[in-house]
Order: sequence, then C-alpha cells, then structure tokens
Amino acid sequence: MRISIERRAVRRVWIKVHPNGQVVVVASPRYALRTLQRLIERHREWIERQRARYRGMERISLAPGEMLYRGRVYRFVLRPRLGASVLLYPHRRIIASGENLLAPLLQRQWYVWEAERLVRRRARHLARRYGFTFTRIEIRDYTSAWGYCSPEGVITFDWRIAKVPPSVMDYLILHELVHTKIPNHGPRFWRKLEALYPAYREAVAWLNSYGRWL
Repeated sequence: MRISIERRAVRRVWIKVHPNGQVVVVASPRYALRTLQRLIERHREWIERQRARYRGMERISLAPGEMLYRGRVYRFVLRPRLGASVLLYPHRRIIASGENLLAPLLQRQWYVWEAERLVRRRARHLARRYGFTFTRIEIRDYTSAWGYCSPEGVITFDWRIAKVPPSVMDYLILHELVHTKIPNHGPRFWRKLEALYPAYREAVAWLNSYGRWL
C-alpha cells in the first residue's frame, strides 16, 4: 500500500484513498510523523474498505476522439480554421477547435479554463441565492479532494470538475460554500447541506461510482 504525506496549513488531518490505491494523508506540519503513522494504523480497516470499493467501481468509457464534458461524452472535431477557438455543439455533442484538444496538455488546459469559467459563474449565483460569501475561486490540480475551503474563504476546486454533470458541480460548490460557515463535517454541516440541496446523496453516489476515472 502506497502512502504519501502532504504538509499543508490545514486544521484537521485528512486521509484520502485514491482510485489507484494510493493513500494520501494531508496534515499540518505540527503533526509528528509518528502521530500520523498511528492514525493510519487506527484507520487501516477503513482504508482497505475504500480500496476495495474503488476496485469495484464503474467506469466511463471513452472511445478514441471522445472527451467528457459536464457529464456527457462529446466527439472532438479538429477544424484548423478555428485557430485557438473552441466551439461547443451540445445538441450534436461535438467539441471543435483548431487546436488538437486530444493532446493531453492542451486538453487539460482547456478543462482548466472551462472549470474557471463555469465554477466562478455558478459559485457567484449560488452564493447570492443562499447568502454565502467567499474571497475567490481557484482551480488547481488536486490530488486529495475535489475542493477545499480555506479559513480565509478561498475556495479551490480540482480542474476535473469541468467533467462532472451540472448537478454534481452544484453539490461540490455548495459543499464548499457551506464550509465558509461550518468548517467541519459534523451533523450540523450535513443538515445545512441537505436543506440547500436535498438530492446531494445522488451527487455523492455519482462521484463514488465514476469519480475515480475522471
């Protein structure tokens, strides 16, 4: 079992099991290595259950030339005359560009741009609707979570959020917005989230089924 430790300015220790079986422990530098090792041992049974669950998950299969966007499979069409522009045809499920978005680096950069555009717009809307405030939205390559809300109100999401369905994106955004007022995952947090988004369990189920492959 592969285990790595990420040191960050966090208030609590996270243990994250990745789809490939890797275990990541996120902890403040104030926690001694021996303390974290004891914590891992105490949670070893839970870790093994998560690894077994990932092994049995479903997968979204993409054929050559296809991309996943907002929970739907699109066919990529290369159109040199478009240059760096990207056009979306939702009804035909086509993504067209003059740049080859099937190239991994170009594709990832496009997803980052889309995540920034979609999440910032949606987060502003949901914050206004439900009375939340935040400092700013950032998009990163996260290895341990879909999102994180800092004590200063900076909300960060993994760029792969551009691949999930709109309903799942709403869940992820509301999850972090609730953290601006309730920093932990206690009963009060889940009651508040359910009051805002009663179907959140369906979004969690989607992530549990397909999230490892995104």
